[in-house]
Amino acid sequence: MDAKEMEDAGGNYILPGAIDTHPHFFDPGAEWREDFRHGTRAAASGGFTTVLDMPNTTPPVKDRKTFELKMQRAKENSLIDFAFWGSAMPDNIHEFEVLKELGCIAFKAFTIDAGPNFMWSDEYDQFREMEKLAELGCIYGAHAENPGMVKRFSEKNISREWSLEVHDAERPWQAELTAIHTLLLYAGCTGCRLHICHMSIPEGARLIAEAKMKGIDVTAETCSHYLTLNYEDHAKYGTFARINPPLRSRERMNRLWEFVLDGTIDYLGTDHAPYLEEEKLSGDGNLRNAMCGAPEIDIAIPLLLDEGVKRRNMSLQRFAAFTAANAAKRFGLYPKKGAIMVGSDADFYIADLNAGWICSRKNTFSKSKVCKFAHEGKTLSSRIVSTYLRGNVIFENGRIKKEPGYGRYISV
Repeated sequence: MDAKEMEDAGGNYILPGAIDTHPHFFDPGAEWREDFRHGTRAAASGGFTTVLDMPNTTPPVKDRKTFELKMQRAKENSLIDFAFWGSAMPDNIHEFEVLKELGCIAFKAFTIDAGPNFMWSDEYDQFREMEKLAELGCIYGAHAENPGMVKRFSEKNISREWSLEVHDAERPWQAELTAIHTLLLYAGCTGCRLHICHMSIPEGARLIAEAKMKGIDVTAETCSHYLTLNYEDHAKYGTFARINPPLRSRERMNRLWEFVLDGTIDYLGTDHAPYLEEEKLSGDGNLRNAMCGAPEIDIAIPLLLDEGVKRRNMSLQRFAAFTAANAAKRFGLYPKKGAIMVGSDADFYIADLNAGWICSRKNTFSKSKVCKFAHEGKTLSSRIVSTYLRGNVIFENGRIKKEPGYGRYISV
């Protein structure tokens, strides 16, 4: 076969470049945690070649000015290709069309308090936002937790000493399922294309499977932490495994895998969100005030190759769909992204499934070097040997091979 260059994979596996549908690079606004320069290098080391960055930065991506601010940062610093989610908030509905014209790949809403910089959407707001995005033909993505349920369950458990199990009790599966049910109802009413972010519960997956059979246009993502961690076996990590929605029980973690393996859950989003050690411990000593989030973008693919492919007999075809092809198709990037074929961008990574290495954040390209997060010291079999973007190697054998700014903006 004629080619400009030939690469020898050395008996390892070649898989299409992974697409992260849900990273948080905190750029602009909280670059002390993570930024495009470090976060996208970490992504490349983990097999990702495209990221769809979330909009809840400071300021959030809510209009032309805030979009252009993030664009400037990403163009200068991103190692890999990137796209942006736009914000879906009650106060920027009138900006949706502008953000679509600028190329936002989808719009993100929170159904529960998301902090002072991002206005969350109650049920009425969700319906209005979905009506507008249905008119524009855009995807509405949501962090799905019902605030009333969380408030009352938190009050019920306030006397208990905080732990990962208590965190689950305060933000229980019923609160997530209630919000998903409402969103599916509104998607049916409005015809809006719906995306459920970082789903943690098998009950939600079953509901989504039923909605798909009824013709609702909905997809769902889950994260590596919901597929490899639970509050029973990993209680020792404490606030360093404090994530929203919370880690669930061992039984729910295992049942969630059923819906990954049968294709109900469409794709992987890392929800990569590193924090400083002091932010995870909370300065006032109240662990309920510790920040929620964890670094995942450089470890998600090796974790799931081990847990999914090697332990649960997930086919490599299904793995490629879950980590690349399905997201590319949903967000309008296919076949340039998400595939290895003639005419695609030649985004791929080489994985050794028998490497035998020890995970440590001391070696990460991320800004977060805190060695207290989950998976620290874990022995993994699968390792990313090299990552290629548009046919060129960007990461190989532990080294970054291209300069910041090599990544390109992609829009729909």
